[in-house]
Amino acid sequence: MSDPEQPQDPGVADLGEALKQQISCLVDSLVSKDEERYESDFVLLLARVQELVDRKQRCEGTKTDTRDLLGELMFSRLRRGMRLFLQSEDEVAELRAAEWVMGALFSVTTLSEFAQAFDQALIKNSGASRDFSFAGRTDFIAVEEVMQMLSAGKHVGCLSLEKADNRLDIYLKDGRVVYLDSHHVVRRVMPGGDAMRHREIPEAAVTAAETARAKTGKPALLALFEAGHFKKEELREVMRLFGKEVLFDFMRERETYAFFYRRLDQLPDYCEQHDLRLGVTSMLLEGSKRLDDWKQMLLVFPDPDQPIEPRADMFARMGDAALGVVEIKLLSQINGELTPRGLVHVLGLPLHDIYQMLVRLAREGIIAPPAGEEALHGLTMSVEESMQQAFAALDANDDKQNRKNLLDKVLGDEPQPAASALDRALGSGGVGIGALGKGGGPKAADKFSVLDKVFGGEADKPASEPADSQLDQELLSIIKKSKRLHGDG
Repeated sequence: MSDPEQPQDPGVADLGEALKQQISCLVDSLVSKDEERYESDFVLLLARVQELVDRKQRCEGTKTDTRDLLGELMFSRLRRGMRLFLQSEDEVAELRAAEWVMGALFSVTTLSEFAQAFDQALIKNSGASRDFSFAGRTDFIAVEEVMQMLSAGKHVGCLSLEKADNRLDIYLKDGRVVYLDSHHVVRRVMPGGDAMRHREIPEAAVTAAETARAKTGKPALLALFEAGHFKKEELREVMRLFGKEVLFDFMRERETYAFFYRRLDQLPDYCEQHDLRLGVTSMLLEGSKRLDDWKQMLLVFPDPDQPIEPRADMFARMGDAALGVVEIKLLSQINGELTPRGLVHVLGLPLHDIYQMLVRLAREGIIAPPAGEEALHGLTMSVEESMQQAFAALDANDDKQNRKNLLDKVLGDEPQPAASALDRALGSGGVGIGALGKGGGPKAADKFSVLDKVFGGEADKPASEPADSQLDQELLSIIKKSKRLHGDG
């Protein structure tokens, strides 16, 4: 026989009734979607998703932002469900708890909330970004061709290049580049100066300038200038350097990236005030040379994400090399895990400059080139080194030509169109000693010979007429013998 039914505890009955009311309210709010509590939660979620999308478009977000936001959403829904589960009268069993967790995590309602908020944020931002004249990707047409096309057409507008970690706005007018606005500053260390001294912009200042760029639209370099990190007289050159380095970084990019162009009736005021006056053709030629240098340096360090390996006698080699402050800082960071790409953030230099230093250190025998020693032979590291080699070749050619011209003048082997030093001293009208020794050239018939002027020949007597004086011939032979003796000496 079963036990008679026990009377229910009034406290438990009240708790069960309260739980039923809470579950009913939650279900009603989710189904009808008109409950104030649900509306406030969804508005908060929509604001968070909108902020996430904005950060992604400004290239300021990290790769884990979306995951973190989705995890936060899941955790909040799981916490709410577990609270209801623990307040219920059901037995707290392992299977029952797992069912509650799976239902809270993978419920259609939770994922629908996130999808709806994300869709609304994307539609809003996509509608604002559709205002452009044309767009494309670099797997279809290279950005160099796009810039040449816009330059040839004398278009006025902004060409934006966008990849995973940066964005560059190129303002064009009258066939030239007026301004280069990079959303992320790739250099903190200023070039030039003594190798033992360098000027570095604090990382906090760069971060603040980039944050201000995202909020107000003011270029980061102008924000750094107003903060006192640049002098007024060097501002234009700094803007040219920093902007071109970002453009060359895009040209060097292996992965496909997007670009879009917007026609503008008038450029922003800061573009007109700080006109960089950069020629498109000259800038692309410089970028092509840097791209060639980059391909050569990749032969020595093929993978930017491969750890840098020092040599066993690195410290002994360092004592024999003249190293700068930045190079010493680079060597101090080598720990067997640091890569060339990782040095970009540590040193505050573009990847191209990092590679130049690594190649120089590899030549000095301080670090080991991954591709072997043979990859260093015949490598030209920079534009300056190429220019030095070109000037050295030109100087060698000039020296060779000067030596040849000097021998011709001394020995008189060939007729010279210009007067020699001796002719100018004797007052000749452009006929050299070599021409006298051979009886005059084609132009000698119209001019007086040197001997005629020295010995008082008739003014109307042409130089091509044979000389009757034996003394002329003797003096001429003496002069030629003297020249040969000096030439042999």
